[in-house]
Amino acid sequence: MARKIKIVFTLLLLVFLTAAMAGYQVVKEGSIRELYEDVTFMRIATEARQHISQIEYGIKNGRQLDNFFNMQETLKGVQGCSSYMEGAYVVSAGAKLLYQRGIDAHSLNLDLPPDGQDSGGKLFTVREDGQYFYLTSPIQKAGGGIEGYLIMCIGQNAVNNAVSEYNHQNKIQSLIIALEIFGVALLIMARVKAEGKSLVLRLMLVLCIAVTTAAAVDGAMVCTRFYQIVDDATTQTANKMAQALQSQVDSVVEKGVPTARIYDLNGWLAQNSSEMESVTSFNLERNNKITANVDQEYIKGFLYRLLVRSALFVFITLLGGLVACGSFLLLGKRTSGRKIYAGEKGIEYGL
Repeated sequence: MARKIKIVFTLLLLVFLTAAMAGYQVVKEGSIRELYEDVTFMRIATEARQHISQIEYGIKNGRQLDNFFNMQETLKGVQGCSSYMEGAYVVSAGAKLLYQRGIDAHSLNLDLPPDGQDSGGKLFTVREDGQYFYLTSPIQKAGGGIEGYLIMCIGQNAVNNAVSEYNHQNKIQSLIIALEIFGVALLIMARVKAEGKSLVLRLMLVLCIAVTTAAAVDGAMVCTRFYQIVDDATTQTANKMAQALQSQVDSVVEKGVPTARIYDLNGWLAQNSSEMESVTSFNLERNNKITANVDQEYIKGFLYRLLVRSALFVFITLLGGLVACGSFLLLGKRTSGRKIYAGEKGIEYGL
């Protein structure tokens, strides 16, 4: 009888370990997707900003957005900001489609912004429809306000490819941890010596501790590795942002204007850094090279969110195990009570 009970609990252990690892995989995937979406879109929006600046410069010098010379070349440059960009579109402040390049706008769910909608000082806003991401950046008037919008249609693979690679590595890690915990739990279960309810209760405790330990170990390893991933991704994106700004400055210098004579260059760099959450500032070094200072609070924000989600998942796993053990104890007490009552009545139950 004891052997059959141990076989049953071995199968339950395998099922619960698999469920716990699969559940935590969802938590990890959500966190890494959140990171890669943010840094990917911020990089694309920053590189596209130089083309928006060209449009805004033309508007400042009297050009009309609905009759803008050579706009297709500008949109071609916007599409070059990402190999996953399926289309680029310019709409007016009144949400009228003016120019498009790439996938026909009528086959997409562009969801044009309401008349004059402000982005709240953000470099871009993002929306998705399950097939594409839509990045919307405002085009400013010369005296302030919204002249129109640039909408960029980004394929899901811009994020999915990076997430898939991370998930593959995580699944291997989770599998190794689950197998190790499963092996240790089997050794412990084999050494458990008891009969009846005592045996079942001890095996339930082993199962509960094993599953909780697996989730905790996996979470600790993920959080340690996740910090490095966030730091690398953020630093790489910040450097690409600096390069994008550098190219805009270099284009002005190539026209014969020395860096020292560019009007309010430091103010322009400060404005750009204020629009980006991942950097605290852009600096112009002595060699006229622009560098970025990564915001450590931005990095910690992703890590803290993962820590909270991981701790909550481990707590729920532990709570589930405790509830299962408590339910068994309560059921055992009720069964014992029925046996005593039946004995007083002269009735014998065989369990």
